Amino acid sequence: MSSLPTLILSKQSRLPKPSLPSLSTPKQTSPIPPSRLLAIACEDLPTWTGGPYAILLQLASPSIALGSCAHSRFIADPISRFLRTAVFVLAVTHGTPEQTRAVCDVITRQHSHVRGKGYDARDVHLQKWTAATLFVASRRGRMVFGEGMKSVGLRTRGEMEGLCVEWGRLASVLDMPGEMWPGGLDEFEEYWEGEMGRIEREGVEGVSREMGRVLLFGMGLPWWLRWVMVVVRVVVARWLPQGLRRAYGLADPMGWGMWLGYAVVVWILWGANWAMPKFVKRMIARGMVEYMARAVEGIQRTGTWTI
Repeated sequence: MSSLPTLILSKQSRLPKPSLPSLSTPKQTSPIPPSRLLAIACEDLPTWTGGPYAILLQLASPSIALGSCAHSRFIADPISRFLRTAVFVLAVTHGTPEQTRAVCDVITRQHSHVRGKGYDARDVHLQKWTAATLFVASRRGRMVFGEGMKSVGLRTRGEMEGLCVEWGRLASVLDMPGEMWPGGLDEFEEYWEGEMGRIEREGVEGVSREMGRVLLFGMGLPWWLRWVMVVVRVVVARWLPQGLRRAYGLADPMGWGMWLGYAVVVWILWGANWAMPKFVKRMIARGMVEYMARAVEGIQRTGTWTI
């Protein structure tokens, strides 16, 4: 395991921070076409480890936090929420056009009811921000818990550019026009820095702060899964910028207990991914796609989520 990236144990640099976008909606255009890099990246198990980090970044937008508080059940039923997100991503990356359309249609119908003062789930700017947080979180997960620069989408600058462009499909299959998504990594990083910069200036207060704290400290997981949130708190405390970390009530990641906990988590998860045989990873990936297909069958049969 000598190739474990040394950067994971170094002091975390402060990341820039997301904007709180307007609710104007540009004209719809065709989505970004499917491509192979996105599909391969989503077969890589460390891609999924950044999920809690992405959610906390999303909640920093008051619009997303308000909509989640008023309409979402992910605090009371986090497992189902995660599974639905996974089904959506897998339908977009591995599904047939009919499967993708079925999942997108049910999400669009749900989003049409998630609207109120200060939020609208069909706001294309919020969909862009959500996809951006997933891209950043997936890269972080693959870099830390994957095999560093051997991870797909991280081998070369060209591969990172391609994956960045393809990632916009996760928003463009819904309401976001394809041309809204950054055309390359430099443009994405400029967008990301601007968004994160505004959150840093405006701070994380009110419903965003409370939703983040409930997610981290008050989520209704079964007793046998509660240890997961301890691991999540240790990891995201290290990854989040200082302002978000403090707003969400997380401990100093450089305290000896948090530092040691983070090191242990990284070594265990990195080592498990490194040691896992490729055929086992392929079996898990196939199982995830089969689960998606069964979920889509339920949608096509009932017209709504069955998970």
